[in-house]
Amino acid sequence: MTPPVRFRDRGSRGRTRRIDPIDERLDEMDEQLRQLQNTLRAVAREAGVSIGCPCSRCGRSHLLVKDGSLSCPVCRYRRSL
Repeated sequence: MTPPVRFRDRGSRGRTRRIDPIDERLDEMDEQLRQLQNTLRAVAREAGVSIGCPCSRCGRSHLLVKDGSLSCPVCRYRRSL
């Protein structure tokens, strides 16, 4: 975990107390993201799908690679390989 941020001006204790919970929440969210990435990889492997690069059309999802084609699950872009 990252050490708490320290401020030199008056009232720094209050600021440090506010930053500590944010830092903890960020660590929790980082761990949740890692767990979701691992789960997504396992589900994709079971389904016979590969996860490609971000969609250049909408940028809101990664492309899925299956059966010789690329597709975006958000904007429905599709292209054969």
